[in-house]
Amino acid sequence: MTRARRTPLVVAASAALLLAGCSDEGSTINEQMRQGDQKGYVAGDGTVQALAPDQRQTEITLEGTTLEEEDWTSADHLGEVVVINVWGSWCGPCVEETPDLVEVSGALQEAGEPVQFIGVNSRDSVQNAQAFHDRYAVPYPSLQDDGGRTRAQLGSLAVATPSTIVLDPQGRVAARVNGPVDASTLRGLVEDVLAEGSAR
Repeated sequence: MTRARRTPLVVAASAALLLAGCSDEGSTINEQMRQGDQKGYVAGDGTVQALAPDQRQTEITLEGTTLEEEDWTSADHLGEVVVINVWGSWCGPCVEETPDLVEVSGALQEAGEPVQFIGVNSRDSVQNAQAFHDRYAVPYPSLQDDGGRTRAQLGSLAVATPSTIVLDPQGRVAARVNGPVDASTLRGLVEDVLAEGSAR
C-alpha cells in the first residue's frame, strides 16, 4: 500500500510558519476568508509532514463552539491523540476526503483508541455545516465558523482548505496534511503517534 509522501517538518520552518500567521499577510488571508468569496481560497498541495517526538515544539490549544452550541477545547483531550480537520461544504477536496475521515474516525472509535476528531468549519452557516454533517454521517463534532477567529488559533498550519493537523497526547503538533487526506495516510499518521505511547 502506497502512502502519500511524508517530509520532515523542520522545527525552524514550523516556527516561521507560526510567525507568518501573525504577520500582516496572515491577517489579510484571514480577512479574505471572512468575506465568503473564493478570492481568499488557498488549495493545499497534498504535502504530508511529520515530526519525531523530540522535534515537536509547537503546542496548540484549540477551542470554540460546536455546531450543537457546546463549548469545546482540546485542553479537555490531553492524553489523547487529537485530529483537527479544517473544512467547508463549498470545498470540493473537503467533500472528497470526508468519507475517508469518517472511515478512520469510526474505525479508531470502534477499536477503543484514545483519539478525538474535531472539525473546524470555514465559511459555512451553522445550518449549512450541520446539513453537511448529516448528509455524510460525520460522527465527530465540528466547531462553528466565527469569522475565522477559531481557525486563526491554528496559525499558518491551516492556511489551506482542507488541512488536517494531528496533535500528540501532550497537545503538540505531530503531523500535518496540507490539502486533502486519504484514509491510508491518515490512519498511518495517527497510528504512528499511538505507537509512541505503547513503546514507552
